[in-house]
Amino acid sequence: MKARIIFLLLAALILAAAFLLLPSAADPEDGEVTVAVATDLHYLASELTDFGEFYTGLVTEADGKAMPHIEELVRAFAEEIAAGGPDALVLSGDLTFNGEKLSHERLAEILARVEAAGVPVYVIPGNHDLMNPSAARFTGDGFELVESVTAEEFAEIYAAFGYDEALSRDAGSLSYSARLAPGLRLLCVDVNASGGGWVPDGSLLWVEEELRAARAAGERVLAVSHQNLYMHNPLFLSGYVISNSAQLEELYHEYGVLANLSGHIHLQHFRTDRVPEIVTESLAVSPNRYGLLTLTPEALDYAVRSVDVPAVPGFAEWSAGFFRDTAVGQALAELGEGETERRLAEFYAQANALYFAGESDGIVWDEALMDEWSARSFFTPMYLESIQDDGGNYTALHLALE
Repeated sequence: MKARIIFLLLAALILAAAFLLLPSAADPEDGEVTVAVATDLHYLASELTDFGEFYTGLVTEADGKAMPHIEELVRAFAEEIAAGGPDALVLSGDLTFNGEKLSHERLAEILARVEAAGVPVYVIPGNHDLMNPSAARFTGDGFELVESVTAEEFAEIYAAFGYDEALSRDAGSLSYSARLAPGLRLLCVDVNASGGGWVPDGSLLWVEEELRAARAAGERVLAVSHQNLYMHNPLFLSGYVISNSAQLEELYHEYGVLANLSGHIHLQHFRTDRVPEIVTESLAVSPNRYGLLTLTPEALDYAVRSVDVPAVPGFAEWSAGFFRDTAVGQALAELGEGETERRLAEFYAQANALYFAGESDGIVWDEALMDEWSARSFFTPMYLESIQDDGGNYTALHLALE
């Protein structure tokens, strides 16, 4: 009997030691934390469209989002994240096409599978997600309006994805904080529940309280918003940059926030100002990528990853063509049809695609075509010049941390 007790005690000690040696996503041995970041999914529940004439025309003449295959894309993305096993997944808004309640509910079911695989998910709303009067079901050659969600319903649907486990929630918005890992706090700042794209005064006070608490606890802070902290293109200002972003940026700088993660403008970009901001491109737009952020005590690294969609053979080529054809169609609608017009449209579409992918350094600029555009249009030449002035590559970033 005594020997059996000793054996059981030894077995328990060995088992406990084995668990201590296992790597943990919440407490990695080497201090490394990986965070997958995606934005602007614009998911539409499959029950809300029959892919009829009206819906097909709507998405074909829009902004190139891969809406004909959005169900397959979002499910493939979720499966990839679940299999890849990052320490967390952050979704920075515009989760749905136009805020349909059913789309939110179906997306929450998909995200539950990611969490079941051991990857915590954190979400905030975008400007499309709440009380959207355009929420609709598309049938045949028409549509019918459907129910959207209030801020309270959003928090209920996504309770398991940030709100239930929040360290703190702002009373005046859908902002919250959460612990990504020991010593690392996530600060999700919502500017859409207020309806104005700005941080209300009460929410700013809450942000400062959270930053003060993180400092007192010796925690680093990673911030998230849907709209941008900084201007990333002079033509993407009103409605894109948080209206009172200067106040928020001042707080982030004062308390040493590592970076702000945002989306909204659908393009891949970053700025390394006093507070670095990484804008992740829309998952719904070619090349259908998300970001992978790796944090160590010494550095922050960010790189993009394209989603493989096995359910749609040739998806990457189809999505790129869909985005290109949308841009060509927009240009020809402005210019009219003709051989020269076609060359101008193709040039515009190529530059636009590389810019949105964060690869404007790969554009071959044809000054004759630029001059031709200037003679025919007002806005498009300014847009092309803004891309030319930028001329960088924003698909990877390395920042040394103090």
